Amino acid sequence: MKILSFQSFSVSYSADAPPALRNISLDVNERESVVVSGLSGSGKSTLCLAAAGLLETYPAVKRQGVILRHGKNGSEEPRTAVVLQNFYAQITYLRSTVLEEIAFPCENIGLSREETFRRVGEAVEKIRIGHLADRNPLELSGGEKQKVVLASAIAVRPDLLILDEPLSQLDPETTAYLGDVLTELKKDMALLIAENDPYLTLKVADRLVVLDEGSIVSDGRTETAINESTARYLDLPAWTVCVAEAAKKGLIRKEPASSLYELDYRSAIKMLRGHG
Repeated sequence: MKILSFQSFSVSYSADAPPALRNISLDVNERESVVVSGLSGSGKSTLCLAAAGLLETYPAVKRQGVILRHGKNGSEEPRTAVVLQNFYAQITYLRSTVLEEIAFPCENIGLSREETFRRVGEAVEKIRIGHLADRNPLELSGGEKQKVVLASAIAVRPDLLILDEPLSQLDPETTAYLGDVLTELKKDMALLIAENDPYLTLKVADRLVVLDEGSIVSDGRTETAINESTARYLDLPAWTVCVAEAAKKGLIRKEPASSLYELDYRSAIKMLRGHG
């Protein structure tokens, strides 16, 4: 069942600004993980803002087309949680401890004290921030704050979780672990993730959407969405890690007439997901 549907959706941040998104038609289904990738300025963050219903905070924004949201069990809206690229703005700084900060959104949706306590504990364990539990959010580093915001989003158990570059401030160990966390989460919720990191994409994505200048240039299963014609729209420096790893496994061939490596992504995905 569709949980989110963009239908011929275009948006500009003002009447005289070029479109940030152009004629987007995109569906996200229940328990589906969709990763949106593309070069800087391609429209990834705007797509996340639109999906989260936050474009309304921009008074001059101009839109065409519609976005439909479908909640579970006939409800009008899916419960949506979002971690924005500017995650600093999502910390309230009104609570004296990390545990209280994570509890805040649970309290906002009316959960009981007991249920809030249970969900906060689960989120802290999943994101591995037990050592931060009694710290003041004001004293945390950027990466620690990003983890707290992510834990807060997970704690409300949304139907749709939107993440805009969730790895931007995380250390390599947490980045690897987050892939496992998101793989588990998509059993219970839909994920829409704007990210250029190849490992997270290959580990988590059911579908990869590639954007260029606000338009979708590729949308499909990861192993088919990435090819030589779409590679120029991706952050190739990030993907070179995948190329190097795949080379060790003998998964790369180079065509004589091409200056780009051609990767057997089906085999690479199987290998990088830990099945080969």
